[in-house]
Amino acid sequence: MSMFREHWIGGLTAYSTFFVVSLAATISVSIFYGLPFDWNPTISMDSLGILGCFAVALLFGLWPDVDIKSRSQQIFYTVLFVLNASLILFLQRYLEAALLGLFAMLPILSRHRGWTHSKITMILLPSLFLVIPIYVEYPNWGTGWKEPSEFFDSLVTWESLPDTLRSGLAFYLAGLIGYASHLYLDGILFRSRKAQQRKARTNL
Repeated sequence: MSMFREHWIGGLTAYSTFFVVSLAATISVSIFYGLPFDWNPTISMDSLGILGCFAVALLFGLWPDVDIKSRSQQIFYTVLFVLNASLILFLQRYLEAALLGLFAMLPILSRHRGWTHSKITMILLPSLFLVIPIYVEYPNWGTGWKEPSEFFDSLVTWESLPDTLRSGLAFYLAGLIGYASHLYLDGILFRSRKAQQRKARTNL
């Protein structure tokens, strides 16, 4: 089995396991305690959100290999090109397009299994799904303050912050789980049996 196939299957399998367990817990608690089925923010309960989370888990299961010429790299740079072109041509969001283009260069500048295979990156990179909803919800936060009191007045608008973070939590966890599956299969998260066997064959 190629590593590309191993990683996308690994990402989907890991997230499927998490989703089934979390869904079972959600349904059980809802039945026993009479809570609405959307009480659990770790998974999405609408069909589009569920599909999105599975797609995120699959893509993040492939992401770390973007630092080397591979099918993963081809997929991601195609996606990044489409996103960048959309930001420039249709949305006129030039700052966001520039930042995306800058970020897209970073994996090429690093060595294979460098920062893209880091446990810290595994935790931090999916947090984009927590930051982006805040950026969208509060695009003008911090601009136009003239008096200190205006700063404190602006904090009132942040009362919905927990709900904003909640909206991205399911996608964050999907990305984290997909990423972790890649590092596990590469023997970085902790030694898997397959990784040990692969290393033994390499040393022969």
